[in-house]
Amino acid sequence: MAPKIRRLSTAIFAGGMVAGAPLIAACSSGPSYEDWAATDGAAGRINLDDVQEAFKSSQSATEFEQRVNEIYEGDGIIIIRASQDGDRLTLEGWEDLNGNNDIDDSEDDRLFSIVNENEQYDMRGHGANGYYQSSFGGFGGSGFLFGYLLASSFNRGPYFYHTPVNYGPTIRQQRTNYRQSSRYGTQVARNSRYTTTQRGFAGSRYRDAGRSTSSARQSYQQTQRSSGAFRSSNAIGRSSSFGSGFSSRSTGGFSGGGGQVRLRGGRGSTSSP
Repeated sequence: MAPKIRRLSTAIFAGGMVAGAPLIAACSSGPSYEDWAATDGAAGRINLDDVQEAFKSSQSATEFEQRVNEIYEGDGIIIIRASQDGDRLTLEGWEDLNGNNDIDDSEDDRLFSIVNENEQYDMRGHGANGYYQSSFGGFGGSGFLFGYLLASSFNRGPYFYHTPVNYGPTIRQQRTNYRQSSRYGTQVARNSRYTTTQRGFAGSRYRDAGRSTSSARQSYQQTQRSSGAFRSSNAIGRSSSFGSGFSSRSTGGFSGGGGQVRLRGGRGSTSSP
């Protein structure tokens, strides 16, 4: 009787392996495009409350650039530029979607802008952040960054400050180091709470903004889909513990062995195979 039981167990195990093979293969091929597209990084969403705090507290352009890139969870770095039109000062933050360490208006995506006029500040989100608007006065140190940018600029073009192209690799390396530290976990928890709050507070404006992405963002998403590059994105999940079928270039992606993926923006979780 025992041999028959062993043969039956072996058959059941083998059958289970055959039935489960497509599922295992699916896991080993990496996350789906839909999983990636649902993340805040893929959509270009950013925690603008934390960006505003960084603007108020930063004592230099490099400090602000570094902090904004720590906040953001997407793959491209954030580049800033500032311009002056009379008494109107405007600072913008763009994601460098084409990876050339510069801002190309037709290929990159503007995430936010801060306008200073008559000592009043108006901060707006753009693209998927279009639901956001905040106004605040020039109290505390909120006016320092504009003054610093104006005083330290050597540009003679239309922008009095622009993140130097040769500073791009430094920003990328700083961000990589940051994402490998425990501080990144604290930041993404803040981002998750922010997204949950904004989704509830802004309601339909939040949903409409998610459908109003720029043509540059849409082109970027389609390129990621057709090339399969989204599978190696750092923007896939805030935390995970997957098996060897997944890999990540830094913490925040797929790695480990068996568990859950918590999608960015507090979208819940999906169990891994």
